[in-house]
Amino acid sequence: MKLYGGTLATLVLCVAACGGAGDRERLGDRAYGEGRYAQALIEYQQVLADDPDARIWAKAGAAALRTSNLEVASDAYLRLAAEDPTRAEEAAEGLEAVARAAERAGDSKRLQAAVVGMGAIAPDRSIGRYALELIRRPGAEATDLVAVLPGAIAVAPDPETVDSLLVVYGNALRETSGCAEALGAYQAGLRRTKLASLRGRAEEGVAACSLWMGLRSEAMGEPDNAALWFAAAIRIDSSTTVGRRALVGYGDARVRLGDTLGGALAFQSVVSDRIQSDSIQLMALDRLENLRTSAPFDTARIILR
Repeated sequence: MKLYGGTLATLVLCVAACGGAGDRERLGDRAYGEGRYAQALIEYQQVLADDPDARIWAKAGAAALRTSNLEVASDAYLRLAAEDPTRAEEAAEGLEAVARAAERAGDSKRLQAAVVGMGAIAPDRSIGRYALELIRRPGAEATDLVAVLPGAIAVAPDPETVDSLLVVYGNALRETSGCAEALGAYQAGLRRTKLASLRGRAEEGVAACSLWMGLRSEAMGEPDNAALWFAAAIRIDSSTTVGRRALVGYGDARVRLGDTLGGALAFQSVVSDRIQSDSIQLMALDRLENLRTSAPFDTARIILR
């Protein structure tokens, strides 16, 4: 068969490239077998630059782990699972080895990456011990805490730790998914805990999320639901910024439901707090002024007292 110059050159280059990749892999295998793990990793990485095959990702992960290059090892095992989902369990075992190494080294960043990776590629695998260790260290991101907190709660050593983690979980959910998801965690922590400091944190979460839910209901044209949510926030503490804003929202909802007097009393509760002169008080004053000019005579007279 006749091959033209360009075609022949292309074929030669392909063969050379294939042979080069195979040679690099063999060099990496030899270096790994001789305990020269850093050199093995270099060889595998050069192969991966041209051929990101799952087999090579697995070898690169092992070599990186041997050299304590935990970031590269974690990435390699994640890529192994992505390239070949049938090897997800193998990849999860590699990530667990990374987590153990990161735990020993006190490397929170690599521990976090490994734990989150395990949760992503092997959701049925137990990550509780590592998750609990991760949460106890400062600097964890909320998005990653959401992924690992259920596992940490499952292995918490005592009820107080469970209660604390529930509040942390609520905070992480609130920052990432919103109050609709977070409220349940806050309420569970509030129901369970007997510690005053933890109870205060849970109450703050419940109040803030109740206010948020009330404002959302108000925006959706649901004054009945809004009034219930605002009342929940007010019950926690009507003197805080959240509670005072909830009072204004509750007043708005009552007015929309035809209860002008109920709305006026809510606004008046905010206005009467002369110590806190701020935008919330001005908001309540504006509401009262509007009622004075639009309400029936008897109701207006009560408002003016």
